[in-house]
Amino acid sequence: MNGSKVMRPFLVVLAVALVFFLTFYILTFFIRDKEPAPAPDLIGPRADGSVYSLSENFGKQGVALIFFELEHRHSQEAMENIVPKAKELGVPTVAVCVSELSIEESQARIKELKLPAPDVLLFDVDGKMAEAYNVDPAPCSYFIDKKGMLRDAYPGPISAGSAEKELREIA
Repeated sequence: MNGSKVMRPFLVVLAVALVFFLTFYILTFFIRDKEPAPAPDLIGPRADGSVYSLSENFGKQGVALIFFELEHRHSQEAMENIVPKAKELGVPTVAVCVSELSIEESQARIKELKLPAPDVLLFDVDGKMAEAYNVDPAPCSYFIDKKGMLRDAYPGPISAGSAEKELREIA
């Protein structure tokens, strides 16, 4: 008898927590804002020292923007799942290496890892580009349409199937 009196409040709390979790899950993952927002411009250094601006593509073509960390397995998977398919579909890729390493050290590590080469490779050595897109931690992949509108974002890993679906929508 005493056991059931102790269990009853626990079960009520558990049921309330479960309802809260399911409501949060449904609202977070199944209800998406269908109105795209303008993508923030991104200006950063390339390996050759020239400066690139993401807005160069706005009005011309969609862009896949990938923030990645060199030693993060999911970052490597994001690059492998997005870059080759984007090339196949004719969607330019801009990859931002978020690292405290120098540009030269980052380039050497990218070659060691044999990551697929994006159309544009930028280096975010001070974290300001990642901050502009609220990236913490990488990987984070953004799909921007021809009008410069942010169509979708994937914080964390992205599957090859999801990458292809998003790339087809902005191609």
